[in-house]
Amino acid sequence: MQSLMQLVLTVAAAWLAAQSVLAVWRTPQPELPQAFELPKIPGLLAQHWRAPPVAQASDWPRTTLDVQWIGSLKAQSLQDTIVVLTVNKQQRALSVGQRLAPGVVLEQIDGRGLVFNRNGRRERLPWPEERPVVGIKKAANT
Repeated sequence: MQSLMQLVLTVAAAWLAAQSVLAVWRTPQPELPQAFELPKIPGLLAQHWRAPPVAQASDWPRTTLDVQWIGSLKAQSLQDTIVVLTVNKQQRALSVGQRLAPGVVLEQIDGRGLVFNRNGRRERLPWPEERPVVGIKKAANT
């Protein structure tokens, strides 16, 4: 009985010694950062769903494609903007470089509208005029 007790104590002492050696040789863990606060993003949706500015005179001819502008998700860089268009009674979401139809690619988005490359010829679809907001009541500042 006494030899069994010695064996258990020896195993426990060996385990404790191994844990101590591992604790000394283990690389120190980096400190956990303190509470992280996300930056506040003011008016996120208001900026992204606002209609683009009114079109100005263009150096490229107005497109003759049967395309209508539905909306856009404006990015910080206009080149990263996503536009929603109606083409042949179907809605399509496009970004720069994507094909609208065979031979027609959305080449550029700028402050004046969309520029399509139509078989090597550039055409512009200007931004539509701003439409009045209907059905939304602006809150009064009190």
